[in-house]
Amino acid sequence: MGYSKIDELAESDPRWDDFRVFVAISNSSSIKRAAAELGITQSSLSKRLSRLELSLGAQLVERSPLGASLTYQGERVLSRVLAAQKELSHATIDARSAEGRVEGDCSLLVSDGVANFWLSKFLALFFDCFPNIELKVVLDHDAGEARNKMYDIRLHYFKPIDQAQIMRPIATLYFVPFASRNYLNKHGQPRSIGEMSSHRIVDQTHYLVGKGGWSSWFNDEQFKRTALFTNQSAFLAKCVREGVGIALMPTYLVLVDEEIVPLDLGISVPAKLFASYRRERVANQPVRATLDFLRSVVFDVRRMPWFGEEFLFPEQDWPAKFAAAMSRAGIDSDQP
Repeated sequence: MGYSKIDELAESDPRWDDFRVFVAISNSSSIKRAAAELGITQSSLSKRLSRLELSLGAQLVERSPLGASLTYQGERVLSRVLAAQKELSHATIDARSAEGRVEGDCSLLVSDGVANFWLSKFLALFFDCFPNIELKVVLDHDAGEARNKMYDIRLHYFKPIDQAQIMRPIATLYFVPFASRNYLNKHGQPRSIGEMSSHRIVDQTHYLVGKGGWSSWFNDEQFKRTALFTNQSAFLAKCVREGVGIALMPTYLVLVDEEIVPLDLGISVPAKLFASYRRERVANQPVRATLDFLRSVVFDVRRMPWFGEEFLFPEQDWPAKFAAAMSRAGIDSDQP
């Protein structure tokens, strides 16, 4: 029959991978940043976007020296694409659940801050994916406890003493000063380290050893202004929210609580988060599935810049990036 109209339509149909380019641009509002996120050149990204727009017969993105913004048609297409992504995620979940091929238990040792503020957001999806895994989550308050007990996976900020364990970096957390809006309204906002001398400091000790995270930024006289020490991240965050003082906390908390505000004082403390496990344990399917879920969903470094290798002070587009990452994972997000 030769070349037909059906062949023409097939060639002009949009490619799903081009929609990924479009979503990346919408998340970053920048051709350059979207290309970097996807690991492709700007030229390649622009060509794929143009191909998508040509196949749809509509302009999706308005390009300008200030960045890239979606057109009206682009906004409409984006809502459909995000819905399709979510459906694909649910299809994957349904397939895994129906097959039920992963069964057993996995024990996870994790700090209370990561557990309370971040990991908990993803556990409903985890059990949708793996309904036959029994997950034991133990909060890590005491460095010595881990040496006395065996856990399948441990998330931690320091290198383990046990050389028999495999250790892999899973994310980088960056700690910056935070204060509540109420505290700043009452006491004013510090603009530099020097101005911190007139503010209350609340701090977290590392297992009640040493002075805490602020100690490297102050001399002994300034450090005496520390009002509160605690060994629990959740309690520290609660105190900051209630206006007790200013504390160093991870940047991702801007996605957790609107009432606390990051302060740009030139202070940032990086903390590598590692996953440690024994080779023979991770060979078990439930442990392997849990580890893969942590890497690809909970700490999706490609889509969550607050966990990347480069420090970024919290930006206005983080909530949109977070919502997109959650949507891709199949989680409904009402985050700000």
